[in-house]
Amino acid sequence: MSEAARIVVDYSSALEAGSLANVDVVAPDAGKQRFGDPAPRATYTSAMREALRHGPEPVLCLVGPYGYSPAFTAASGGRNDLAREEIDPDRVHVLNVGRSFLGLGALTASLAAGGLPPDEAMAWLDDAGVATGMWVVAASERLEAAPAEAFIEAPEGIPEEPYALLRVRLASRVMGGFESIEEAAEAALASVSAAGGVGLVANAPEGLDAWKQATPAPVEWRECELPTFLATHFGEALSFAIAPQASA
Repeated sequence: MSEAARIVVDYSSALEAGSLANVDVVAPDAGKQRFGDPAPRATYTSAMREALRHGPEPVLCLVGPYGYSPAFTAASGGRNDLAREEIDPDRVHVLNVGRSFLGLGALTASLAAGGLPPDEAMAWLDDAGVATGMWVVAASERLEAAPAEAFIEAPEGIPEEPYALLRVRLASRVMGGFESIEEAAEAALASVSAAGGVGLVANAPEGLDAWKQATPAPVEWRECELPTFLATHFGEALSFAIAPQASA
């Protein structure tokens, strides 16, 4: 059986270092994490070098879209710096997977759970973006004051109901209004049950026990501690991201 791909990913995914087999989570010094700074390029170089020692090639470095995440520039620079150590940078692929934050975490966890070799992993990633959802339940009144980087899209306006359900891919699109958090969560979880019998992997902070118990599909829930800048992205909003488990 082919060896599973080695993955390098940014800490903004809310994945914890050492929590997933074959996944290296890179981060800047603790003081800089407060502001969402990416890991230094030297940190990426070190993680890539180590991954090349222990896994098949190419190593996959997953980053969010440029403009939504500064990690792409740092990761690409770190990859290029491998050449200074006489390591061919082409042995590492830096991939913009079209997801950031918790969505990037769910996508990475799903890929790791599938244990695919590099070529199959890259083929799966080509289709996985559209099947990955990051869902946020926020007090409707908070959307009016949401920061610009939340990229709120509300074609039908801010809901009159107390809670709004947002699907976050690149922008944060308001999908509807609900009277309770539980109703909004049920709508979000129902949307992923269409994945059928395949396993699903979710990346979520603490405090979602009721949501987990109501999940209408086989889901492996991963609790995470959100970086400071991510925890305040939607104020006190609860959020999770979910993706089908990778399979050949």
